[in-house]
Order: sequence, then structure tokens, then C-alpha cells
Amino acid sequence: MTTHALAQKLPVRLATRSGVTISLVGAAMILMILGAALPWLVVFNGLTAVPGLSLDGGFLAGIMVAVVCVLYVAARHGGARILRPIALVASTAVLADSLYSAWRIAEYVTHPGSTGALTIPSTGPGPYVMAAGAAILIIAAVTAPSRATPLNRQTQLRLLLALALLTAACIHLTLSPQHFGESPLLGIGFLLAGVVQLVAAAIVLTRTDERGLNLVLLVSVALIAIYGYAVFVGLPLDSEHAAETTGGLTLGAGEPVDFKGAINVLAQIVAIALALALPRYSAAIEPRQGKPAHKKESQSVGEPN
Repeated sequence: MTTHALAQKLPVRLATRSGVTISLVGAAMILMILGAALPWLVVFNGLTAVPGLSLDGGFLAGIMVAVVCVLYVAARHGGARILRPIALVASTAVLADSLYSAWRIAEYVTHPGSTGALTIPSTGPGPYVMAAGAAILIIAAVTAPSRATPLNRQTQLRLLLALALLTAACIHLTLSPQHFGESPLLGIGFLLAGVVQLVAAAIVLTRTDERGLNLVLLVSVALIAIYGYAVFVGLPLDSEHAAETTGGLTLGAGEPVDFKGAINVLAQIVAIALALALPRYSAAIEPRQGKPAHKKESQSVGEPN
């Protein structure tokens, strides 16, 4: 086979491989959503279902979305030697945790203890569906096209920014069902915050302009301000819940700061710092990138014929 024929077949193979990977990622995301929404445990003889979002499902779903972001960056910008192993390890961890959760739930159903006669627990399909999605994502990580070139610093910062936003979005989305029980308006606020942060993460990864960074700054500062008011003063929407909540660090008259709240604020602070640093870094490297070409042009003009 001639070199010309190989060159013609290479784009076709690459397009086919990309199509297969996109299909696998789509199937994994569908199973991820179903696995997080379906019950992992059913109690009180089927009357109460505990969905994955109330257990490990939300956290595992966040890891799977992060894996998709890593694979996207590896395919478009490079860094596959580091990013592909990270994606494989993270996907395998989701698979292992899902199966371990399913085993623990099955053990609890088999040996429910003294409360078994009252709760009458049974297993749900959620962890198995999540495990299936993780298994498909592992295959996608293996087959995904990628570039072996190293990542530039700007892409690294954008990937870190997207992961920080995904962390905060995961916490907001997993806490939204709980806050819906306290106040519908509060639950809608948590849901919208998570969705907006997911959109901001997608914009940051897929666009190079500063509009996504401005959105990150606006949303992150606003959410930190609202959370600070809820901690130090207290929101009227969940004042009764704040009074009943135990645990966490009490800093004011509002709700105490628990582990998820602290991680959420920390992720948003990191997002703000990266969103502020990226334009300055871009402005700093643009003259450096243009300087060699300018020097080369000047030298070529000044050289004698």
C-alpha cells in the first residue's frame, strides 16, 4: 500500500474512531444520569426509595463528567500521556466504588439488623447501572483519539478551572434534592447554580475568549456572597433547618459550615483565582510568541542578497 493511500485512509480511521468514542461517551453519560437518579436502596417495603444522589451516586457522576472533560482536552489539545491514564484510573475507581456500594447494600439487605423488620430493605438497580456506565467510559478512554503533544500552560489552567467548576457544580446538584425538601425556592437555587457552573465549565473548555471567564467570576462571587450571608446571618428560606442542623463549624447566626460547604467555597475561590490569572497569562505570553517571528523577519530583511 502506497503512502498516498495510507494518508487517505488515516482521516477515515480517525473519524470512525472519534464516532465510536462519542457514542460510547454518550451511552456512559446516559447510564450515569440513570444510575444517579435510580434508587440504590428501597426501604419500608418499597415505599421509600433512596436514589444515588443521596448516597455516592452524585460524587461518582461528577468524577465521570470530569473524565469526559479530560478526554476532550486530550483529543483536542494533547497531553494524552498523562491525561489518558488519569481518565482510566478515575473511571476504574467509579466502577469499583459502584460495585462496592452494591455489595454493601446487598449485605445490609441480607443482614439488616434489629431494624430489619421495620425497614424491610431491598436493593435498587442504581449502583449496577452506574457501574455499567463506568465500564463503558473505560472503553471510551482506551479508544479515544488523542494527541501526544504536551499541553500548553493556558490549556492546563483552563482544565483546572473546569474541574474546579465541576466540583462546585457536583456539590450543588447533589444537595439540591435535600434543599427542595426544606424550601422549593432554595432547591431551585441550588439546581440552577449547579447547571450554570456546568455550562461555565463547558464554555471554559471549548472557547478561548474571556466571556466564559467573566461568567465564572460573576457566578462564583455571587454564590460565595450568598453562602457567606447564609452562614453569618442566615437565609429566611432555611432558618428552621439551620436551627435544627447539628455539626459543622458555627461562624455566625446562620447555618454551620460543614465539609461539603467548605469544599464548595474552596472550589469557587480556586475558580475565581484561575479566571483572574488566565487573561493575565495570555497577555504575558502573546508578546513572547510574537517576538521570535518579528526578530526572524527583521533578520531576513536585513540580510544581504
